[in-house]
Amino acid sequence: MHRHGRDSSRAAKRRWHPARPWGDDRLESGGPNAAGFTQELWRATIRRRLVGIGGLAVTAAAVPSVGPDRFKLALLVLAVGVAYNLSLQWAFVRYERVPRFMAYADMLACVGFVLVAPTTFVPALLVMLTATALAATTVGGRHAMAASAFGTVAVAGAAFVVRPPDAALGVIALAVVSAMAAATVGAVADNERRVRARYGALVEGLDGIVWEGDPDTLAFTYVSPRAEAILGYPVDSWYEEGFWQEHIVPEDRERAVGYCVEAMAEGRDHAFDYRMVAADGRVVHVHDIVAVTSDQSGRPVTSHGMILDVTDRKRAERRVQQYADIVETIQVGLVVARLDERGDERSLRLIAANPAASEALHRPLERWTGQPLAQALPVLEGTDLPARLAAVVRTGVAFQMEGVLRPGTPGEVVLAVRAFPLPDEAVGVSLEDVTAATRAAGALRRQALHDGLTGLPNRALLKDRLTVALAEAARAGRSVALLVMDLDQFKEVNDALGHHVGDLMLVRLAERLGERLRDADVIARLGGDEFAVLLTTDVSLEGAVAVAQRVQAALLEPFDIDDLRLQTNASIGIAVYPDHATDADALTQRADVAMYQAKRTGSGHAVYRAELDRSSVRRLTLLGDFRRALESDEFVLHFQPVMDVASARAVRAEALVRWQHPEHGLLQPEDFIELAEVSGFIQPLTRWVLERALASASSWWAAGHHVGVAVNLSVRNLYDPGLPEHLRTLLAASLLPASELMLEVTETELMDDPGLALDVLGEVHRMGVATGVDDFGTGYSSLTYLRNLPIREIKIDRSFVSGMRVRSDDLTIVRSTIDLGHNLSLDVVAEGVEDELTLLELGTLGCDLAQGYHLSRPMPLDAFHAWLAAQALLGTRS
Repeated sequence: MHRHGRDSSRAAKRRWHPARPWGDDRLESGGPNAAGFTQELWRATIRRRLVGIGGLAVTAAAVPSVGPDRFKLALLVLAVGVAYNLSLQWAFVRYERVPRFMAYADMLACVGFVLVAPTTFVPALLVMLTATALAATTVGGRHAMAASAFGTVAVAGAAFVVRPPDAALGVIALAVVSAMAAATVGAVADNERRVRARYGALVEGLDGIVWEGDPDTLAFTYVSPRAEAILGYPVDSWYEEGFWQEHIVPEDRERAVGYCVEAMAEGRDHAFDYRMVAADGRVVHVHDIVAVTSDQSGRPVTSHGMILDVTDRKRAERRVQQYADIVETIQVGLVVARLDERGDERSLRLIAANPAASEALHRPLERWTGQPLAQALPVLEGTDLPARLAAVVRTGVAFQMEGVLRPGTPGEVVLAVRAFPLPDEAVGVSLEDVTAATRAAGALRRQALHDGLTGLPNRALLKDRLTVALAEAARAGRSVALLVMDLDQFKEVNDALGHHVGDLMLVRLAERLGERLRDADVIARLGGDEFAVLLTTDVSLEGAVAVAQRVQAALLEPFDIDDLRLQTNASIGIAVYPDHATDADALTQRADVAMYQAKRTGSGHAVYRAELDRSSVRRLTLLGDFRRALESDEFVLHFQPVMDVASARAVRAEALVRWQHPEHGLLQPEDFIELAEVSGFIQPLTRWVLERALASASSWWAAGHHVGVAVNLSVRNLYDPGLPEHLRTLLAASLLPASELMLEVTETELMDDPGLALDVLGEVHRMGVATGVDDFGTGYSSLTYLRNLPIREIKIDRSFVSGMRVRSDDLTIVRSTIDLGHNLSLDVVAEGVEDELTLLELGTLGCDLAQGYHLSRPMPLDAFHAWLAAQALLGTRS
């Protein structure tokens, strides 16, 4: 096909490489050009004409009958003929087409010789007949017919003048024969040109390189013009010796050439791929299709074919293969289904599934490819998942969910399912096994909502149950009662007998309450020796008092613990919805007030009365003082360091607000933050805290202490549309880098409005400000939601940290939280570190940061400056 080698010079002589071998549209009208009548054919024509002129000159000189001036005539034939044909050659090159005047000039030349030498009449007729045939093949039948008529008239005139023998017969014969030659040869030539033009246009329109080759030399004899467009090399260069081999990529050369030689030797049609280097240095993938034509003996006589540029196809195949490799090896299950009928989810059919999907579903899905999805995945029967998948196809809206396979069995698996639309009426489904994470989250959630010692609901879960009960009671017009109880003399039990005995006593108490109260009643441990009972069915004030008396009677029976008979008492406060309060926090506060009244009076139990709630008056007073406090600058910030556990270096300080009240003294946040939230003062208070915190941080950064600052946000701040812009303005005026500011929101508050929290924290995160989750472990956040939040750290609630050395459940929660945080690429902070052993244990567990009284109490700005200076001095000395 393409090999250059033996007898390449002979091949060069036989090459035919026109720019447009099949002509153009001008051929239809009889207008041939250099493209239609090729240079090679023209040169051959000129050569033959010159040989013919030489022959005529020799004949004229050699034949005596020509006359005495035959030698002069021979020289005249030779001179005129050569000059005339050279002028034709010049015109062909200059205008790139066969000169149309050639046919008429040929006729005139013959007539001229008849006039000069009448004895040349018959030879002139023969030459004129030959010129007519030549004109038919070069300029078309129409022009040949016109030239024939012109020549016939002209020679008839010449014959009339010189009167050669048999002139009339010769002219008539010339007229008839030349007309027949012009018509017949012209028709054949015109038809051939049309065919060549049609097939030429077809070849040039193909998006590939059409070629012909000599099987003997394996050299190109024709290459189509598309070769230059595809590879950039001029067509003529393809005929150069060794061109094909030289432009194959070296790594492919030996294989491609060897395969070609072998196939051509066998006379076998073949196709193969290889790479060529284009003129601009690009590597082009080509697909070469070769057909070999052999004679009757089986020897190859010609070869032809087409070279196709398949670079884009190869690139696409490579990408497809890469994607296929990823799909096959990724640890996330992927399933593709097609909806054959848009209105019927039962027409979902399994198209493909990767090995991870088969493993996740414990079913060889590759055996079910092409089958209805319901048959491939029987686990979908009875679920709404097929309908939801069909909806994804119809609407183009993705969804995600968590599903459980084989629930309640040892092989239970939890999968995170995400469905997304695909082209061609298809839907893709990703399956991720989140069983371990879900179980860990469930255990963490239970631990966060239940008391680790007694297993009873804790304060957070009680508040949730109370909120739900109040909502249902409001709809049904029922009452709800809350009993809060505090054990009397329990501190003495701990002090005298140790915490071990005290813990056992609390456990026995929880068991006894569960035995004496109804299943519908919710018993909770609020912390320490404080318990609560929530009554939601058949509730009345008298019934609540009766339950309190039943609890007191249960406590009169001694507890047998470690060969000791212990007895305790309780003070119980009772508050009833809707008589005493209409929301969970207020009802709890009212029950607390009644409990303290029972403890003060020693009555055992007491029902809330408004006149007993002195704090209500104080709350109202504080509400009225908020505006004045902001204007009078009564709020102050104290700063508590947050330390790196590994290096014992301060990384930031948490800004804690205090109220220096002129009457009540220094108030802690728990005394007024809730009031600020319900009154709407939390937004201006938060802005004040941010301003002072950033100004304070700038002061210690200016002093060379590169320590960040943390500020707590309330959920109400997430509803402040101007907060991000205000924060951006403050940061622009501060020395503190945005990344050194940490904004903390409690886990419970995050779940009040997850969508809003995600939007606001996302905008803050884009400013470069860090965000974190405070009091982690006390809320209900899901792992999926937590993973989507733009947070940098989580802070373990102090209740778990302080109890981790006493209760194994608290230690488990702390360890699980640290592992969870690190698995989510988050830093973990432990607050409430009160002793060295706790700090050491946190270091062992891999906790990143810690804060608490053991490290440093909160301090005013001046004291914190001094503390930073002392820390810097210690670091220098060490």
